[in-house]
Amino acid sequence: MIVFSILALALGFFAGHTLKKTTVVNSLSLREKNDDYKFIDPLLVVNRANLADPSPVFTALYNSVNKYVSDQKSNGLMNASVYFIKYGDKGGSFYINKDEVYSPASLLKVAIMIAYLKLSESKPYILDEEITYSANLAGNFERVPFEDPTKLKEGDDYVVNDLINKMIIDSDNGAMNILIRNIDISYLNKVYTDLGLKNPSVDNADYKMSAFDYSLFLRVLYNSTYLSREDSEKALAILSKSTFQDGLRAGLPENIAVAHKFGEHVNGVKDTIESVELHDCGYVYLPNDTYFLCVMSKGKSLKTLSETISHISKVIYENVASN
Repeated sequence: MIVFSILALALGFFAGHTLKKTTVVNSLSLREKNDDYKFIDPLLVVNRANLADPSPVFTALYNSVNKYVSDQKSNGLMNASVYFIKYGDKGGSFYINKDEVYSPASLLKVAIMIAYLKLSESKPYILDEEITYSANLAGNFERVPFEDPTKLKEGDDYVVNDLINKMIIDSDNGAMNILIRNIDISYLNKVYTDLGLKNPSVDNADYKMSAFDYSLFLRVLYNSTYLSREDSEKALAILSKSTFQDGLRAGLPENIAVAHKFGEHVNGVKDTIESVELHDCGYVYLPNDTYFLCVMSKGKSLKTLSETISHISKVIYENVASN
């Protein structure tokens, strides 16, 4: 599946809005800035002071993965970034190629899910609404090169909650498209501004982000610092049902749960493909350990990128499991 950037479908829906913004208070924390609060300063995520320095406990693993990424460049890999966080008593992290940015593509479907779940906390009925998949929505796919067809049928009604599942589990672009059309875009924009991220917009069609930037969407779910505990659990449960079996999933034993989202992007036009991108980011749940892994990659072949991500996933899993 070659999925054109989610932004191609969202152009026109990401108009700029003036909203309350999140600011990074210091190098160690990201806090929600909201003028409604007088006595609290809500914490969203905690960051390491220097992401470029691997934790001592993972220096050897960092060196191994970094060498592999460098070696793969002779096999068609143009670039790859790896962001790893290990939780628990033997926690730590490392970041390879932290300054590289990529087209997130379908990764951004997670932001749409978060926006709906956040809205449902004040308007629970939103998830039970029914929406008709119209010919107008279906026609968007004809204007987007490389776009995968949707499994939705024109004229059929779909419940928002089911559409969210289809959008995440099957990465269905029709479900994404109808969900964007159905929500006040300010709610979606607010997810970005709350996390201190730039909004995709008409003036920034070539939207790019780093592995660290993208990690914020998933980390606030794992930490349950943005949505309610119930909705954070629900979101990660949906992500754990992803049907995408390449990338991170391919490097793990079948019995290991992983809550993740992938994204594919094509750079160029139909007759002249300059490069492709493949990303996969999520949480891996071992019996007694949990870790976060995000691999974003760019190259000439999806096969090479898929093998690169799955190999990195396998190496990191074996290292964490053995320790």
